[in-house]
Amino acid sequence: MIERCYLAEIAIQDFAVIERLQVELQPGFCVLTGETGAGKSLIIEALGAALGDRASSEWIRAGTDRAHIEAVFAFPRAVPELVEVLAEWGSPADEGNLILHREVQVGRSVTRVDGRAAPGHMLEEIGTRLVDVHSQVDHVALSRPRMQLEMLDRFGQLGALRAQMAKNARELRSVRDQLRQLEAERLSAEREASLLRHEVEEIEAAALRAGEDEELTARRARLRNALRLRGLLEDANRALFGDGGVEGALELVGNAAIAFREIRQLDAGLPVSEEQLIEVIDTLEGLQRLLRSYEEVLEDDPQALDAIEERLLMIADLKRKYGVTVEEVLAHEAEGSRRLGLVDDAARNRGELERQEASLANQAAELALALSMARVEAAGTLEASAEAHIRELGMPGARFRVQLLRRAGTEGLRVDGGIVEFDETGIDQLEFLVAANPGEPERPIGKAASGGELSRIMLAVKAAVARVDPVPVLVFDELDQGVGGRMGHVIGEKLWQLSRGHQVLCITHLPQVACYADHHYAVTKELADGRATTAVRRVEGPDRVAELALMLAGVRAGEAAHEGARELLEAATEWKRARTEPGPQGDG
Repeated sequence: MIERCYLAEIAIQDFAVIERLQVELQPGFCVLTGETGAGKSLIIEALGAALGDRASSEWIRAGTDRAHIEAVFAFPRAVPELVEVLAEWGSPADEGNLILHREVQVGRSVTRVDGRAAPGHMLEEIGTRLVDVHSQVDHVALSRPRMQLEMLDRFGQLGALRAQMAKNARELRSVRDQLRQLEAERLSAEREASLLRHEVEEIEAAALRAGEDEELTARRARLRNALRLRGLLEDANRALFGDGGVEGALELVGNAAIAFREIRQLDAGLPVSEEQLIEVIDTLEGLQRLLRSYEEVLEDDPQALDAIEERLLMIADLKRKYGVTVEEVLAHEAEGSRRLGLVDDAARNRGELERQEASLANQAAELALALSMARVEAAGTLEASAEAHIRELGMPGARFRVQLLRRAGTEGLRVDGGIVEFDETGIDQLEFLVAANPGEPERPIGKAASGGELSRIMLAVKAAVARVDPVPVLVFDELDQGVGGRMGHVIGEKLWQLSRGHQVLCITHLPQVACYADHHYAVTKELADGRATTAVRRVEGPDRVAELALMLAGVRAGEAAHEGARELLEAATEWKRARTEPGPQGDG
C-alpha cells in the first residue's frame, strides 16, 4: 500500500538541450544539484509542461519535430480531491501509477492521462492538485491575493464553511441574474403589453362572431336589392298561384288532377298516375309556404343597410390589422390575452424570486461574516507561526501581517450596515504584508523583500501551512538564491521538515541545503555527437561526498573539501535522526 502520493519518475525527450532523460525519484526530500546551465531548471520546466503549463514549440530540441514529457506519480486513493477530478473525467483512480504525458509539436500539443487523450485543462487541473512549483519567477504566486486567501483558508481549516459560502453565493448570483433578466424582459413586456392591451380591447369591443362577416355580406346583398327582390317574388307568386283572375300553377295542376281522374275511369292505361299529380301539388304548396316565409323576412330598411355597411367596414379594418378572416382576428385576440397572462405571471415570478433573493442574501451575509471572523482568528495564528519560521530563517526583525479588507459595492451583501462586494470566497480582500527589516513599513509581500528574503518568507509561509496543505509534491527551484551558507542549514532543515508530509524536490547550489536531502541527484551537461545534452544520476556514499565537495570548493576540491562534505552529511544525519518522525528514511 502506497502511503503518500509522490512523483516517482519523469522522462524527457528532445526538450531543449535534453535529448533523452529518465529520472526515478523517491518520496521524502530530494535535491538536484549541478553547475549553472547544466539543465536543472529545464527539468522543472519540463515537469511544468507535463502538469499542464503552457508549452512553447521553442522548447523542441533543434533537429527534431516534437518533444515528449512524461510524469509518473505513485498514486494512492488517499488523495480524495484528485480521485474526484479523475472520476469526473471518467478516468479510474486505481491504486498504482498515474501517468501524465505531454507531446509538444509546432503549433499544437497532445496531452494524455493514463494513456487516454485528455484536454489540456484537465492536465492542468490534475497538476494543480499534485504539484506546487516555487521558483524565483514563481514567487509571484505567493504575491497573488487569491493564492494568499487559499493559504489562509487551508491553514484555518475553513473548507467546509467556505464550501457553504461558495454554494450560497452561486445560488444568489443565479437568482440575481434571473432577476436582471426578468427586469429586462419586464421593460420589453411592458412596451408590448401596452400594445397587446389595446389590440385585445379593440377586438373584444367589436364582439365578433365566427362567420359573422359572411352573414352580414349576405344580408347586405338582400337589403341592397330589396325592391327588385319583392318584384321578382310577386312575379313568382303570380306565376305559381295566380292573381286577379289569372290562373296559377297550383290551380292548373289541380284541374289537371281532376281531368286525370276522369281519364283513368275511362282508360286505366294512362301512364300518369293521380298520385304523381298529388306530389306535384304538395311540392307547390310547400314552395308557397317558403315564399311567404321569405316575404315576411325580406327587409327593406335603409337604416339597417347603413348599420351593416358600417359593421362590415369595422370588420374589414380588424382583418386588415389582425388577420385575413374573422377567425384569425379572434385567434389573435386569444393569443394576445395569453401573452398578457404571461406578463402577469412574470410579475408573480419576480415576486417569488425577490423573496428568494432576500433570503439567500441574508444567508450569504451570515456565512460571509462567519467566514470573515474565522479568517481573522486564523490570520492571527498564521502571523505568529510564519513570523516564528521567518525568525528561524535569519530575519529576526521581520514582521508578517495578514491584512483583511472589505470593498464597498453597489450590488453586494449588506454586512455591518454597509454594502460590500462578495464572491464565492466571501467578502474579504486579503493581502500578505511584510516588513523585512525593523523600522520599515509593512508592504505587500512582493514589494517588501529582495529575492533572497522573499525566498525565505515564502518557505516560512509554506512551513506554517504545511500540516494542512493537500498538495503532495512541493518543488523549489533555487529557493536559496541570495542566501548565504549560514542560512543554508536552516533552509535545509525546514525543507526536510516539510518533506515529512510532502515529497519535496529542490534545486540548490548550497551544500548546506543539499546535505539534508534524503535523496541526492547530480545534474550534468555532457557532449554526445558534438551536441550538449543533460544527464542526471543519483549520487550516494562517496559519490555524494564528492558532489558536496564540488559544491563547497569547485573543481579544485581537495581532501579538505571532502572532509567538510563528510562533516556536513554527518551533522545533517545526526540532526535528522534526533527529529525523526514517521516517513521515508534517507540514504545519507
